[in-house]
Amino acid sequence: MRELLNLVAGEFAKLKRKKIVPFIVLLSMLFPLIVVYTSKTGMGNDTSVEFLKGRFDLSYTMMLGYGLVFLEPCLLGILASILFFMERDNDTFKNLCVIPVTTSRLIVAKLSVVLVYGLFYTFCNIAFMILFTWILKAGIIYDVGFKLVFSLIFGIGITIATLPVIVFIIYFNKSYLISTLLSFFYAILNWSVLSIVETNLSLVKIINLFPTLCLMNWSSKKMLGRMADRHLLPEAYLLFPSDIWAFVVLGITLVLSMLLMLRFYKKWTR
Repeated sequence: MRELLNLVAGEFAKLKRKKIVPFIVLLSMLFPLIVVYTSKTGMGNDTSVEFLKGRFDLSYTMMLGYGLVFLEPCLLGILASILFFMERDNDTFKNLCVIPVTTSRLIVAKLSVVLVYGLFYTFCNIAFMILFTWILKAGIIYDVGFKLVFSLIFGIGITIATLPVIVFIIYFNKSYLISTLLSFFYAILNWSVLSIVETNLSLVKIINLFPTLCLMNWSSKKMLGRMADRHLLPEAYLLFPSDIWAFVVLGITLVLSMLLMLRFYKKWTR
């Protein structure tokens, strides 16, 4: 365990000069500001407690859907490409053979760093969402503890759901530009599938085969019981997977992705 922690610390040290933290903070301000402003403009003259809580819930769910589901896979893909390409670009694979470090531990260390930065991005998103809601008076801030914890759980799920992108990044072993494009393509693919299913409900069973969309629908189901405004069309409930199904989909995604990463990354170090 100590060796693994030392590897994780080493991966963090490699990113010191990349100014990742300021970039994540600035990026995490983008969608919270947009969604809170959107929620504010739709408030009208209704000042009831239930309505104002509903506006805060709207900002929160939009922050999850856009700031995390759409943008976080892109961020994690870029981070992963930096971490996994570093030894290749600096020609330091031979140093790893001298230490020696197993490929599996190196992969776990790099993914641990990706997870930590992903959770940091998630935390910044909800923090800015709450801050902008307070500044713009765009609703009543409530149930903050649950929303914070749930967001972090959601952030872990998004990291797992993004692993297929990292698999392709390692497999193609190309430039940072290609890796960035792969990350954006993955995010756009998820939203495209969601849009197709929304217009053709006969395909509703397919949507929860995609880890990101399965996670998003599962989180919507969990959030529904905590929201002040629970008005949904009956068709929306067809999208909600069971807890077991969501766990199985993310579990399979995690195991398969780790196995493929191990196989592809070993080719680099030979």
